[in-house]
Amino acid sequence: MYPKRAPQPCNSRPSRRLPRLLLALLTAVAGPVLAHHGTAVSYEQGNWITVKGTVTEFRWRNPHSALFLDTEWNGAKVNYAIELPSPVLMSRSNGWTRATFKPGDVVEFRVHPSRTGAAVGECLFDCLVYVNGELLPSRLPNGETRQ
Repeated sequence: MYPKRAPQPCNSRPSRRLPRLLLALLTAVAGPVLAHHGTAVSYEQGNWITVKGTVTEFRWRNPHSALFLDTEWNGAKVNYAIELPSPVLMSRSNGWTRATFKPGDVVEFRVHPSRTGAAVGECLFDCLVYVNGELLPSRLPNGETRQ
């Protein structure tokens, strides 16, 4: 009845889709890689201060862990944040675990203060830390361990 048609080639051209797919994949992967940054921009690396307070939260996570403590800062009660190394570095270098800091612990921490004066500090290496009056071990830049 009707004449038979020859099969038509498929319009989905893989050669056009592949570069777009690769570009999307590279964009998705590049974002997190480029997002990691140094801390020298945010903190006074040449200055140390000591912060003492009561732990309210300890976040054991990548790329940096975080410790939060209630303390007095510039005459006001605040929840001070301390940026710490990754869990792998803390456990390998210092022997610290996710149970090292618990809510209610009284800590004294030597940190690099924020350049903006905000209630936040950083200690990635050579941390001098007391928990409930006891000095925690920490790795020094020369490879020795402070105990």
